[in-house]
Amino acid sequence: MKITVKQLTQTAVLLALCIAFQTLKSISVYITGPLVNAILILATWAVGLPGGLAIALLSPVAAFFLGATPVMNLIPVMMPVVMVGNSILVLFVNGFKERQIPGLLLGSVCKAGFLWLTVWYAVLPLFAGNIPEAKRSAMTAMVRVQFSLTQLITALLGSLVAWLVWQRVRPVFRK
Repeated sequence: MKITVKQLTQTAVLLALCIAFQTLKSISVYITGPLVNAILILATWAVGLPGGLAIALLSPVAAFFLGATPVMNLIPVMMPVVMVGNSILVLFVNGFKERQIPGLLLGSVCKAGFLWLTVWYAVLPLFAGNIPEAKRSAMTAMVRVQFSLTQLITALLGSLVAWLVWQRVRPVFRK
């Protein structure tokens, strides 16, 4: 699959937006999460699978280095888990190009389900010991909330935002 300069440029611009949105995490995960998910979806629709996957894989790395996700800094194994969760959303969106709504719904549910199961039943039991004792209880409780229903809500909101934006910008990308 050949990637054009135009696709590379569009992916870079969308990745930059995604990174900028990640810096807003201190305001609310319910702002940052939907915006990041919307960028993943829009990149997949606008650029294609390579663009969506590039952002799905690079945005957690950027979040780690920006310190935008404190839990990722305490438990670095969260980075590949988030990468896979993002990729699941992108793959469903790409797989349902002609039937966008089912792709958005299934992608959101599967991403949230994967993150919930993996974080609750693998990452925390195996790696929560890396969290300092004084913070462990509060941090573990916060992570359990953020990687369960919160993921579903932010993925669905991001899907809605992406769908609404795509209705306006789609003609530009179809030329």
